[in-house]
Order: sequence, then C-alpha cells, then structure tokens
Amino acid sequence: MKAKITKKISFLLLLVCMISSCVDLTPEPLSFYAPENTLIDKAGLEALLVTSRKQIKWEWFGDAFNAGVCETPIVYEYAFSDVSVIGSPETKEIHNLETQLTPTTNASLHMRYWDLSWNGIKYANTVISRIDNATFTSEEERNAILGEAYFHRAYWYFILTHQWGDVPLILEEITGPKLDFYTASRWTILDQIKKDLEFAVKWLPISVKAGAVNRATGEHLLAKVYLSVGDFENAVASATRCINDYGLKLMTSRFGVNASNAKLDVFNDLFNEDNISSPENKEAIYVVQERFGIQGNVAVNGSARMRNFVPYWSNGAAVRTPDGKPGTTYDAAPYAGYQLLDSLGRGIAKIRPTNYSQYEIWSAAGSDLRHNNNNWYDISRLWYNRPASKGGSATWFGKPVQRQFVSDTMRCYFSFPIVKVLIYKDDINRGKTPSGGFTDSYVFRLAETYLMRAEAYWWMGQLDKAKADVNVIRSRVNAPLLNNVTLDDILDERARELYLEEHRKIELTRIAYLKAKLNKDGYSLNNFSEKNWYYDRIMQKNNFYKEEFFYSTNAFVMKPYHVLYPVPLTAITSNSQGHINQNMGYPGSETNIPVE
Repeated sequence: MKAKITKKISFLLLLVCMISSCVDLTPEPLSFYAPENTLIDKAGLEALLVTSRKQIKWEWFGDAFNAGVCETPIVYEYAFSDVSVIGSPETKEIHNLETQLTPTTNASLHMRYWDLSWNGIKYANTVISRIDNATFTSEEERNAILGEAYFHRAYWYFILTHQWGDVPLILEEITGPKLDFYTASRWTILDQIKKDLEFAVKWLPISVKAGAVNRATGEHLLAKVYLSVGDFENAVASATRCINDYGLKLMTSRFGVNASNAKLDVFNDLFNEDNISSPENKEAIYVVQERFGIQGNVAVNGSARMRNFVPYWSNGAAVRTPDGKPGTTYDAAPYAGYQLLDSLGRGIAKIRPTNYSQYEIWSAAGSDLRHNNNNWYDISRLWYNRPASKGGSATWFGKPVQRQFVSDTMRCYFSFPIVKVLIYKDDINRGKTPSGGFTDSYVFRLAETYLMRAEAYWWMGQLDKAKADVNVIRSRVNAPLLNNVTLDDILDERARELYLEEHRKIELTRIAYLKAKLNKDGYSLNNFSEKNWYYDRIMQKNNFYKEEFFYSTNAFVMKPYHVLYPVPLTAITSNSQGHINQNMGYPGSETNIPVE
C-alpha cells in the first residue's frame, strides 16, 4: 500500500513542477490509504473538497516572515493596480516591471498565484474525474459534490485567465507524467467554466456549513464570468438571483458584538472579526476563516494585514521631531506611548496607496461612513510616541507628527482604511509587535454583487438601473447619491467599498479584455499587449507609474504588455513534448503558436 501512495504522489509532483515553476508544492496526504480506496463516496470526495477550500485561504493569509510560508498573494492584486504600488524597497519587491517582472523571476511572490491556481485545479479535477466511480445516496448528493468541484476549478481558472490570459486547459485528473500541454484560448476556458458554473448553481446547496460553497457563491462567480465574456443580460440575471433568492441582504442596521456602541457604525460592524461569519450577517456570501489555535489554518500568525498595509510609521529614523530627534518607535516594552503600537501595529508599508485611492475617491465623501474616524485613519492623527527615555523628544512627545520632518513620506506617512487592515481578535497581537492576527475574511460579499450588476447594466446602456445599484451601496454608508453613473464611478465605488476584498488587478484586466473584444474606445484584441485599457487606466490613476516615480534606487515603470504576467520559464521549458505560449512582450513570445 505504501508503494502505491509513493507512486501516486511522485506522479503528481512531476505534473506540479512542470506547470508551477517547481516551488515546494508537495501535496498533503488526504489519508493513510490510497486514493482509489478513499475517493469512493461522498465522505471521501468531500475530504478532498476541504483541501480545495483551504487552497483559497492561501490568498488571504500568511506572510514571508512566517516560517516557510509565502507572502499573502492578494498583496499583488493591489501592487499592480490603480489603487496602490509596492512600498517596500526594490531589493525585496518589484518597482520596475520591465526589469523585475520577467519569465525567470519565479521567486517573485506574485508568482504564488500560478502555483496556487494549478494546485487548486488539480484538487478539483481529481474530484471531477472520480465522481462517476463513487457511490452516492442520491443524484442531489452527487451533483452537489460535483458542483462544488466545478466551482473551485472555475475560481482558479478565472484568476489564471485574467492574470496570464491564455493558459493550458486541464479538465481531468492526471495520474502519470505528462509533458505535452498546449496553451488554450482564455475565451475557450471562460466558456468552459461558464458551462460548469451553470451546472453548479442548479445543484449547490442553498445552506452549507462554514467554509463550504453555497449556491449564492456559485451565482456570484457565474456573474463575474458572464461579465468577462460580455454576456451582460445573464450577468444581471445571475447577480439578481444572488441578491434576491438566497436570504441575503445588505446590512443597513447595527448588528453584532458592538451593536450597542453608539460611537461605531454599521460599516464598522461588517468587519468586526466576530461579525464576519455571524448568522446575523446576511451580507456575507463566501468567507474564509483563520481562527487562533484550530486545525486547518494556513499561516502561523494568521493575517499579515497590519504589517503589509499600514505605513512604516514606527521608523524613528525617518519620522523625526522638529528638534531633530527620533519621533516614533515600535519598541514592545511597555512605556508611555506604547498604545500607538498596540492600536496600529508594526506596519512596513508593503503596499502604498496612490493619490487616487488616498485622496481623489474621497474628494466628495461628505458623511460617508467609510471615511470617518471609525473606519479610516487619516495620517494627520499620527503622534510622536517615542518618549525621552527611549531617545525621543520630551517637548514633542504626544503631539501630532509634522509632515515636513518625515524624510520618507512614501513609506512612512499615508492614510489607510483602519476597518480593513487592523485586527485585534486574539492575544497574538497584544504586548508584541502586531502584524495582523487571526480573522475571517470575505471572499465574496453582497455589496460586490450589486456593483457587478451595476456594471452589467452600464454595458447594456441601462444607466438608471446602474445608478440605482451604485446608490444602494452609497445610501448604506450615508455617501452623497449620484445623479449619473459612469464606468469610472463604478470603479471608484469598488475602490471605496471593496478594498482588500476584490481582486483589483483582475477586475481591471477583465474590463480591458472586454473593451478590446467589443472594439470600444479604440481598443482591439489584435494589439492587446501594445494598447489596452488596463495600462491606460494605470497611467491615468496611478501617479507613481505615470510619473515613473523614483524611490530608493529605481523607478516605478510599467508598459502596456504588463496587462498580463509572464509565464514562468520553467513551465515552458519543462513541457518538452508540447508547447506553452509566452505572453507578448516577454522573451520567448516569438515562438508562440495560435491557440483555440
């Protein structure tokens, strides 16, 4: 029996290394018995679906400083978008995409998505391929399992087709060495996952246990796929079913553990760690959970949001007092001023907001709850917390930081949404240098469903309906209502509402493909890597890439072909009996062959 297991795992490892750039992806054993003896009924296949559910968690949790755990991949959905750039030095991260984002930079942590996606597809395909050899008590039981497997495969292919475009299409379990993969058109892949999800939403249960996939989750992803292929009427229909048919609703009244605290608000309630998975919360569609001290976590310390998305405010060498002394510190020893560390955490500004997301989208915020002191930290609130006993200034201790004395405003001085990045759930943060801690996280939330439907209406020219859906979101947070709505308005609203929830770079690439497919505004699929809406949007909204802002020792540089990531060179060269195309603009694309 042991020999069978070893043989099976060796075959899977060969496949993974070929597709995934050979990062350590040793599959966790599902049991002490061979798969052919365990994946034979609902219980066996559902055990593998648990692995599929865990795969999605890797997007939202973890950090490089956790032993053996790679960076939280969602970071890169913001780093290469209109709302943010990398704040960390280029010795650790990517600033200049021309020189630092190449087919051989496989150690770059954005490539984590390549690895995650192929593993997610592998797990799903195993369930799909074995479904007909398993026994079930009913057709409903069988198809619910199959429907969730289809969802997981669609989820990861949706990511691949928007980060890399054309990739191999693998629809079955691979049980032996395979070196003859060929690239398929993203349109072919999207059509396949559309059909899969149409099946899934007929059979997925309406109610499921925490972490499993329900029918509303399938509808939400199906609406995204319909948008991607330009089927706007069905996108509206799927989003409408998600909104109306499964007991979901926007939370417009106070709820949860802090409901009696009149100083807080409903938007704050939505992101309280105890409220995200609460039965009271009818807005959550799909949630991933990391809980302190339980099995199934993917990261040692849970989320690293406070580390990644909070400014490096504690850098006393850069944040100086007017009398020239270090002004701030993350020293963990208790002293007067420690409460600032305890509340903000020890950020390193892995991600730095653009002027667009920090200022422009809030220029007419009015009384928008998302921009009040409960939910938004204006950096003018930062104060000098280093006491004289730690080398600070007795004169300036406790007073507001003076911007003109901050030598690194790129990394150490910017505003950010408290409600999305500060986590206080467990004792792992207290009395130390907080990095984020454990929390549940939204993958899909009903607010996004409304904004997807608004976009579908916009594409259809039904602007009043689009405006109504956007204003439903704005009304909940007391933001001024819109009189008209444009695509920019919808994207602005997504940036305000869905920070750290949406896949921002993917959404921009999705729209770029749509504009090219529809030959809208001068865009075309014929020269997509030379002229596309994604690049033009970045140049319009991201001041760092637009100005090629020079920070540390290099500049922020992006070109039109960076709409898609480079395929890892190892995936191409290891595929000796087939052909995987390289994306245009990167070395190796000259050998591409047409795709279907």
